[in-house]
Amino acid sequence: MRRLIEALCLLGLFPGLASALSLEFKPSAHAEVQRDSNIYRAPDLPPPGAPPKVADVITTLGGGARLTLRESLQELEVQADADHDQYRQLSSLDNTRYGVDAVARLAVGSTLRSNLEASRKRQLENFAYTDSTDRGFITTDMDSADLRYALAARMSVSAKFTHTATAASRPSSRDYDLNDNAAEVGADYQRSGFSSLGFAVRLGEGEYPNRPAAPGSGIEQSYRQQTALVRARYAPSGLSDLNLQLGFTGRTHDDPSVPDFHGLTGRISYLRKSSGKAQWRIDAYRDLYYIADAEANYVENMGLRLAVDYQYSAKLALAMAAEQYRANYRGTPLFSMIGTPRKDDISAVKVGVEYRPLYRMKVLPQWRWEQRHSNQPGRDYQFSVAGIDLAYDYGRTP
Repeated sequence: MRRLIEALCLLGLFPGLASALSLEFKPSAHAEVQRDSNIYRAPDLPPPGAPPKVADVITTLGGGARLTLRESLQELEVQADADHDQYRQLSSLDNTRYGVDAVARLAVGSTLRSNLEASRKRQLENFAYTDSTDRGFITTDMDSADLRYALAARMSVSAKFTHTATAASRPSSRDYDLNDNAAEVGADYQRSGFSSLGFAVRLGEGEYPNRPAAPGSGIEQSYRQQTALVRARYAPSGLSDLNLQLGFTGRTHDDPSVPDFHGLTGRISYLRKSSGKAQWRIDAYRDLYYIADAEANYVENMGLRLAVDYQYSAKLALAMAAEQYRANYRGTPLFSMIGTPRKDDISAVKVGVEYRPLYRMKVLPQWRWEQRHSNQPGRDYQFSVAGIDLAYDYGRTP
């Protein structure tokens, strides 16, 4: 095996001598049991023909591995994991999900650095956006290249290219398959070790390859999205950190029946360490997201999130997060004609504990609750998920 890797290095995978190669392999495994109070994300009183409200217990067995190759400043990391979910009552939903990710981190001295990444992820289709109880999968492929060049000690320029493709397994969901391409160029000035200022321009375009063309329907066939943004970080000490990424986004369409979007987007985050053991973080955000929904072309999320972490001891850590946000369903062809586009208010809470009885083992009890109120009938729901995960942490070494 090592001779094969060294041969690949000599063929150009890594510059330099293969004798300087460092090889690291770390496996992982975990078992989890959790109870979901509302598998289909159904309202308390589902409308006729809608999925019922059903609770079930899910047992998960999973594992993975990470392989890292290093040679001087160059690094290749490949990670793969798979999980099998087994439902106690709803056995038709039993499924195996997986993820594969490869990242090459390349550098030429301290001047030029680049990250090349390719990944594939397959998971169960989210029942919050379907009116069916059939099992379906969403596969997401992502490829990206991120380049950064240092013009001076404090000044750098960057470029990033990303391709994302989603594909559904169920024929009824393939209208939402999406191919999205984006490019971003920017510049950053590092004022000090903790503060920086930068700007960037991001251009993107997307298309729905399996959606039949229907001009005048108000349904997105393709789009163009442009964002001009400012990035800033201010950290006067090791106790506080303020990050800002604020931009103006335009989403436009060739079909005049599809509503365009123009507005501010971005995120402001503030992190504060109140002691050597505790820290809290608050985020305010507004952004556009892809959504698989018959009543909207995309969704605008605007909200607040608070997270608190407390490291009680070397073996015990606590975490809590609470979030409240408004989801505005944009470009809604069905409801824009009658003036009632869909708006949802979502509240979510998550509490977790990490306990390490042994150096590489961890026990993770957690509880999550979410409630959604919508101005459209039959779209309200709430659910809670409580479970415990026993895992082998490959990230820790003696």
